[in-house]
Amino acid sequence: MTPGALPIDGQPQLAADDQPPHFSEADYVRGMTRLTDVIQELSLSRTASEVQRIVASTAREVLGCDGATVVIRDRDMCFYADEDAVTPLWKGRRFPMEACVSGWVMVHKQPAVIPDIYADERVPHDAYRPTFVKSLAMVPIRRRDPVGALGAYWAQRRRPTQHELALLQALADVTSVAMENVQVHAVLEQQIGERPTSIDVAMPSAAAPGGLDATFAAAFANAPIGMAVIGLDGSFHKVNREFCRIAGYQPEDLTRLTFQDITHPDDLDIDLAEASRLLAGEIASYQMDKRYYSRDGHVVWVRLSVFLVHDDSGEPQAFISHIEDISARRRDEEQLRRQATLDTLTGVYNRNRFEEELRRYKVRASRHSNVDEAAVFMIDLDGLKQVNDQHGHGAGDAYLRNVADIISRRLRLSDVLARIGGDEFAVLLPRTTPAQAQQMAQTLVERVEALSPGTICIGIAMLTPDAIDEALERADRAMYRAKRQGGSHWCGPEPAPVISEESTRSPGSPASSASGIR
Repeated sequence: MTPGALPIDGQPQLAADDQPPHFSEADYVRGMTRLTDVIQELSLSRTASEVQRIVASTAREVLGCDGATVVIRDRDMCFYADEDAVTPLWKGRRFPMEACVSGWVMVHKQPAVIPDIYADERVPHDAYRPTFVKSLAMVPIRRRDPVGALGAYWAQRRRPTQHELALLQALADVTSVAMENVQVHAVLEQQIGERPTSIDVAMPSAAAPGGLDATFAAAFANAPIGMAVIGLDGSFHKVNREFCRIAGYQPEDLTRLTFQDITHPDDLDIDLAEASRLLAGEIASYQMDKRYYSRDGHVVWVRLSVFLVHDDSGEPQAFISHIEDISARRRDEEQLRRQATLDTLTGVYNRNRFEEELRRYKVRASRHSNVDEAAVFMIDLDGLKQVNDQHGHGAGDAYLRNVADIISRRLRLSDVLARIGGDEFAVLLPRTTPAQAQQMAQTLVERVEALSPGTICIGIAMLTPDAIDEALERADRAMYRAKRQGGSHWCGPEPAPVISEESTRSPGSPASSASGIR
């Protein structure tokens, strides 16, 4: 390894004055979320300079660094094409590949992480000395055969985290696709006569670009993104290899289908509506995330970009569609969302997600006066402290997981279970009457007593459109009344707050306070 190119975990400790602000897990999640928006911006970019500008500014934004550069390989030179920095760096200048860090990154096809530029022999100190840069990270654009590099710079000595490096590399990978997309569009514009100021293009034939010359045919067939020429009725006229790979079909299969045939029904209406707006001239292009059904039936998530081509008289001829496979990113995003809303110990929802579900119910109730009643439980585990004291916290954790599993198995799919405190759970039960809530509470206390080393107490409160905000407090009060009676008890629901109709109820009505004892 080149001197100074230490792995992140093996780098020497920096002085306390040089330690950077902490880059948290939340920062990483926000960065990945921002990258999803950037992918959309880049897919609509038509020039290299536009791509470079977006990438440089995004690198600074997601990493919080003091500067970022986009470097393009120009034969044996490194061209610093664009930058976004607190003070100017090297935009517009060229350096020999062997004389700069970006060249090292491209030649070795791997990132360079340099926490102190003056302790690394790859750094041309004379070029860096007039700048603010004290440390940097550089990653290749297109790792297999680099066409450039993306750099991030800091005005203090610091060691970028693995998450920061992952964000920078993800942005570089997106940049590679965007740059190749620009090249394909350049060929498309040249070969089918696109006007410089308009996205409308004239095609020799609406059926397919078969009359185009070999240059465009090769660019279309070998484009790194999925491309298709689609008729105004939605039929596939021509598709390239990458489109077939992503969608999971052979070309001859697609030519017998329409895009409507393979689009997920939940996404079709939006797609058709945007296509109609495009045909009407209301928009110049559109983009959306959507799902295709592959030939074997599994769902493929794609980022779709569509524009329209016209003949010489200005009549619409065909849609040109670009797709990018975002299935892996969608899975990662879903995993991140789940991690953000789940209790890490028990696997059920956490308090934030439970409160979000309550807010959703409140919104539905405000829109629909006839919304069904719902119930909410507050559940307290008895004996958790004793289990921890006698058998250790591992046993206490197992007790919590066991109770969460027992409760989950008895609830309906529409019910929402969350752990909202150390030994407290809450349940939202939509479309549930007071009698049904009491029966469920009785079932839960029985099952937990039979299948776990402890017991639970449950407080019940009813949710109605005009009695939502204090529901958890009412359920909490009912739970403490149940606890005063000992283990395996439930109590509630108590009457809802001051409503004229409710005030006329007799004490024996279903909404009056009740309790159950095992």
